[in-house]
Amino acid sequence: MKLALVVLNYNDADNTLKILGNVADYDIFDKVILVDNASNDDSRVRLGSFCEGKNKIHFIENHENKGYGAGNNIGIAVAKKLGMDLALIANPDTDFDENVIRVLKSAMVKNDNIAICAPLVDTNDAYGSRENVLKGASCWPMRDFLHSLAENGPICRRIFTRALHYDKNFYNAKIRTVGAVLGALLMVRVDDFIKVGGYDENMFLYGEEDLLSKKMADIGLKTAVITGYKYKHIHSASIKKSLKSLYSRQKIREESTLYFYEKYLKINPLQKLLAKVFFAVVRLEVLVFALI
Repeated sequence: MKLALVVLNYNDADNTLKILGNVADYDIFDKVILVDNASNDDSRVRLGSFCEGKNKIHFIENHENKGYGAGNNIGIAVAKKLGMDLALIANPDTDFDENVIRVLKSAMVKNDNIAICAPLVDTNDAYGSRENVLKGASCWPMRDFLHSLAENGPICRRIFTRALHYDKNFYNAKIRTVGAVLGALLMVRVDDFIKVGGYDENMFLYGEEDLLSKKMADIGLKTAVITGYKYKHIHSASIKKSLKSLYSRQKIREESTLYFYEKYLKINPLQKLLAKVFFAVVRLEVLVFALI
């Protein structure tokens, strides 16, 4: 099966060039697809110069930034045209060894019911511990409306951590089916990704991983993690370059989450009102305590 690497850049040439320099020549990748999401800095010039003369890399320049999902959808569409079976979607602020990707690919080749697969984020904390999940969990259960709402509250997620995440014992098995995985680095089946419509482009940023896993689950396909292999992720390093304000990031998160609730969880008007009130409180928490 042929595998492509898909990297989406927006005003983050430093990290993008770093990941390309580290992994573009990995033999495991048949193609590297770099998408610039209409950067307004010098990214396109710097990335274009790097890609020049490299036949393995396909550089796509978007003329409009329609969001994270839309940019990656374009990358997967190009992977399909190039005859790729699998695609590794990797944020510029990730770092991983080639062997990790080989293991992911092997798992997907052997298990055709797995549509999304990822390793764990490298961390000094025990997986499933409160410290670990508050820093950013690698995976989590599929959540209903109330559990998702609680996870989106900085204080609530600290109070109800055990109800919202897998415990330490969950990670004892080599491979586990999960509700969703962190979107920073994941492998997808190209045909299945396109079949479910990819990322919903009405969600500009945040929540894409829950959406994609739900779409796959709705057609009987699984999301999985390989527990013995890890990658490094500088959490939100790329996002913070574009959206420096924590409050601004929170507003975008709310918009995407409310859209997800309405379209995919089919919440009723009362639940929508509850969510809006809840997010108003969350914004206050962000302003006062700088929590996320």
